[in-house]
Amino acid sequence: MSNLSNFRDLGGLIGEGGRKVRIKKLLRAAQIASLLQEDIDKLMSYGLKAIVDFRSLAEIERIPNDEIEGVKYLNLDIMADSFVKFDDYNAWMDTLKTDTADGDMLRTYREFVTMDSAKKGYACFIRECINAAEGGVLFHCAAGKDRTGFGAAIILKILGVSDEDIFEDYYKTFEERKDVNERLCEEYRAKGLDDEQIDAIKIFYGVKKEYLEASFCELEKEYGSFESYIENGLGITAEEISLLKELYLED
Repeated sequence: MSNLSNFRDLGGLIGEGGRKVRIKKLLRAAQIASLLQEDIDKLMSYGLKAIVDFRSLAEIERIPNDEIEGVKYLNLDIMADSFVKFDDYNAWMDTLKTDTADGDMLRTYREFVTMDSAKKGYACFIRECINAAEGGVLFHCAAGKDRTGFGAAIILKILGVSDEDIFEDYYKTFEERKDVNERLCEEYRAKGLDDEQIDAIKIFYGVKKEYLEASFCELEKEYGSFESYIENGLGITAEEISLLKELYLED
């Protein structure tokens, strides 16, 4: 993809019973803006039916998604209930300290499990995947790494993909976003940010095993198991889980 970063198809991963996740069904990416026609053509070749945007309204107003004819658009603000508003530039600048950035990231990943806005959003996302059964679903946030990364993790885990493969997919963001992150850091430096702030931004833009592990540990703490989190935290029924597997795993 020319102007769509961190894009990949989750198809081909091995799920429950050795069945592969269907290709051209679950797509993840960063924000969908300033796409070239070739990018749109590529997305439509996947049979794209729905785009799920995990960003806040402020993020969307600042960088709106491109409209793609015939594709449903759904906004689910995962972080609406968070006290940290990373979409507020001035507030974010105040948080840019290397000694707290890592802890902020860990807290954010725990909030993916505990916040009502996150639970509601991820439940709606799973149901949208069921509703868009006839085509592909592309889900994204700003960089396509944190909100999107946890969304990918939970739907893949429902489908029976191993934790090892889930983490491997999560790590791909490091290379996929490397050039973009370097450019963004240079842009921030040009705005007058000092070395400590740039180092903190690099932490915020990064991915670590500990971050996603923090989400999994939090759901075990709160619900006892992943299955209980899906059932009692997100309210996804056994029937919906069975349908999801039927739709997204190869026969």
